[in-house]
Amino acid sequence: MDKPRKEPILLNERQNYKLCLNCGFPNRNGDSKCMYCNTSVVEDKGLVSWLSQTYYILRWRWQLKQKRNNLRFSSHISLLKGVGFFFFGALLSGVGAYLLSMAVTEGSFSNGLVALIFLLYGFFTIKTLLFKK
Repeated sequence: MDKPRKEPILLNERQNYKLCLNCGFPNRNGDSKCMYCNTSVVEDKGLVSWLSQTYYILRWRWQLKQKRNNLRFSSHISLLKGVGFFFFGALLSGVGAYLLSMAVTEGSFSNGLVALIFLLYGFFTIKTLLFKK
């Protein structure tokens, strides 16, 4: 049995498609099931059909609103993470610079190595934050 050929849909021409109420995927007018989620796209007449279509549309709008709210929240979290990493890197660099100056005045080689580790770790934290690929 041959599978039906899936033709590209031009959205700016005459409307020869119908949208799935479950996922929003555009289907050809002759299709009885959605090609994406396999939900029935046959339009029935009557009160029950109208109620189910209204339910699906309201559910779809609610899901879009939830996704939009999650995106706003995640952008705030990423901004807070960035600010936190920047201050953490600046703090480590500052502590490293202070410890390095103390190690130079005392002439301590081991304290100087520890200070360089702090300084470099802080520097690379800020560098990684600012210059992402």
